[in-house]
Amino acid sequence: MIKAKLYQKENKICAFEISGHAGYAPHGEDIVCAAVTILSLNTVNAIEQFTDVPFQAEADEKKGGYLKVVFPLEGMEDERVQLLLQTLWLGLSGIETEYNKYLTLKIEEV
Repeated sequence: MIKAKLYQKENKICAFEISGHAGYAPHGEDIVCAAVTILSLNTVNAIEQFTDVPFQAEADEKKGGYLKVVFPLEGMEDERVQLLLQTLWLGLSGIETEYNKYLTLKIEEV
């Protein structure tokens, strides 16, 4: 199962963490894992490409299945970053609705 957490502070997303594998299908054929991977990496790439907001990212590149991204205060204040992070939340919510045996999404206040 994939576990996704978005961290909020004062109703603004300040970090997200995704771990695990869906187990929906064999490796290379798992559409749930692929969808979550595409959403999360596209979000990080878009923030990097379209904003100047620095962030810290940690990933398990050997095994895969883990990504944590943390934004500084200026990232929380940047409307473009927030829009992209809300888009990530929207996409993950849709996946959770359709494939809730394979993905859980939580929002945690920090």
